[in-house]
Amino acid sequence: MADHVDGADQVDAYLAGVASPQRETLERLRRRLRTLLPHADECLKYGLPAFAVDGKGVAGYGAFKDHCGFFPMSGTVTDAAGDTVARYSKTKGGFRFGVDEQIPVSVLRRLVQLRLAEISDVDNGKRIEYFPDGRRKAVGSMKDGLLHGTWTWYRADGSLLRTGKFALGEQTGTWTTYAADGSPAKSTTFGT
Repeated sequence: MADHVDGADQVDAYLAGVASPQRETLERLRRRLRTLLPHADECLKYGLPAFAVDGKGVAGYGAFKDHCGFFPMSGTVTDAAGDTVARYSKTKGGFRFGVDEQIPVSVLRRLVQLRLAEISDVDNGKRIEYFPDGRRKAVGSMKDGLLHGTWTWYRADGSLLRTGKFALGEQTGTWTTYAADGSPAKSTTFGT
């Protein structure tokens, strides 16, 4: 929790140093992003305020002399967004918008959705899948594009839903489903 406070303090300090009207524009953007990503941490990434999940930037923003910028912390998200961001002047890692312009929530939601999906796209190693609000949905390992090893799933409220193992995409061992109170509700064994 201390990291979250420290990160938010850094963002506060950044915004305090921004002139009007960019400061007010970015403060409104920050509130909108907090609504979309209530479970993300605030931090500075590349010197800019950002929201991050598991240390990976999802949505960053910044003030510049004659414009503001939005950065999905990925070089491919704005291209993947296509027509959603066609009206904006693209940069290498994001796009520009006016000093007193608001990015529509529908555009922000789409950019966040694309970035969370990109973060989850792991073929080998640890994979974390997210609900649209940035809360963890599932955590496990991947091997050659297949679920492999122990996996854990969560409900949208953050409570434990299920645990189980995979062997190259095939369910194996004992799987447990949990009740909302965290108690085991059902066990199923796969394989021998």
